[in-house]
Amino acid sequence: MTSRRTDAGTTQKDPAAKVSSRASSGRRASRDRHTDAEPAPAGRVFVLDTSVLLSDPAAFRRFTDHEVVVPLVVISELEGKRNHPELGWFARQSLRMLDELRIKHGRLDQPVLCNDEGGTLRVELNHADQSVLPHGFRNDANDTRILSVALGLAAEGRDVTLVSKDMPLRVKAAAVGLAADEYLHGQASDPTWTGMADLKLEEEQVSSLYAGDELEIEEAGSLPCHTGLVIHSPRGSALGRVTPDKTVKLVRGDREAFGLRGRSAEQRIALDLLMDDSIGIVSLGGRAGTGKSALALSAGLEATMERERHKKVIVFRPLYAVGGQELGYLPGSESEKMSPWAQAVFDTLGAVAHANVVEEVMARGMLEVLPLTHIRGRSLHDAFVIVDEAQSLERNVLLTVLSRIGQGSRVVLTHDVAQRDNLRVGRHDGVTAVIEALKGHPIFAHVTLTRSERSPIAEVVTDLLEEIPL
Repeated sequence: MTSRRTDAGTTQKDPAAKVSSRASSGRRASRDRHTDAEPAPAGRVFVLDTSVLLSDPAAFRRFTDHEVVVPLVVISELEGKRNHPELGWFARQSLRMLDELRIKHGRLDQPVLCNDEGGTLRVELNHADQSVLPHGFRNDANDTRILSVALGLAAEGRDVTLVSKDMPLRVKAAAVGLAADEYLHGQASDPTWTGMADLKLEEEQVSSLYAGDELEIEEAGSLPCHTGLVIHSPRGSALGRVTPDKTVKLVRGDREAFGLRGRSAEQRIALDLLMDDSIGIVSLGGRAGTGKSALALSAGLEATMERERHKKVIVFRPLYAVGGQELGYLPGSESEKMSPWAQAVFDTLGAVAHANVVEEVMARGMLEVLPLTHIRGRSLHDAFVIVDEAQSLERNVLLTVLSRIGQGSRVVLTHDVAQRDNLRVGRHDGVTAVIEALKGHPIFAHVTLTRSERSPIAEVVTDLLEEIPL
């Protein structure tokens, strides 16, 4: 029995490691890596930027016995994010936790205890002199102020590391000779899990599986719940998946949703998972053109229009375009701004349904396409929810989305980590971290689709892009 893995890269360190072991400068390479289990040498200073506190409001508590410095401009940036539709709660929570320290200690301009290991925190008011920076970096940008603080502390002889989830800022830090690390707390330790495995059985076992639909197989006990299985035997093959009670359930290849049938083994497993109402969260990963959106939309329409399990299909999409451009910078009203995003969903609908069916879906109001900002404060009951392009969502934002799912609703996450438009999200956090956390739970299933269903041109281009390390 062999678990299938993608070529996403080597396995990450244990998620207990709170700071990245990925140094951004050569000067950093020889230093000890910071983990909770093995504290780095005393006297180190970690300068946090805004992206770290937005991803984890309690981040300053995770640096054991070291000193954490928060530049004053970070407080201002958190204040500016308080009403952000996606990040507002995390900004307010960060400010609340800092205010609790202020109330407890009376001041934050000097180091104050922030955890049980002796770690300290302070808000840095000084070191705003940009003369420590090269001329090309001297401007009014907030990143410049953060770099000035870190370089100023380093000029005093302190062992400084800038910690950020913002890739451009880490590159800038390396360019001025600073050690810079990515904040890795909460990232997936095994980002290569595809939700599929190969299983070898005897001919008699396969015959019993076809005869009874389920079969007790010892090897299935070690696999996560709902793992898809490609079963091999001397006389043929079959598809199955691991049930919550660790038996193997037969997956039949002729199953369809709204007229759509799976072509590859992964697509057939995905359809079986999508049609199982006991699975509340289904994750569909894979590169462009593998059929993620078509499978999710077809399953939603099948559940809504044919089986009447839900009242409507709601598709949420993040407000990022190719290259990271936000929706607010586009001209026009909200509906005009959303038109390109909604059109992508309607293109998929037109590809899987006849024009008459599309008209019926729209006339009955059974399909909504909304910006993800509209989910805050809502409880989504009796809906088949699809979160499209989930790879661009930060982990905490994605958890907020999942917390909105109400009674009688299911949610499908579609994502391709190779096409992230949010620079604060890496390959191993965001949706990948959520998959790692939920893996094996009876209410969750994940499949990575591998075979492209688009044109040969699209497949060749996607293959070439996959070879570029990200």
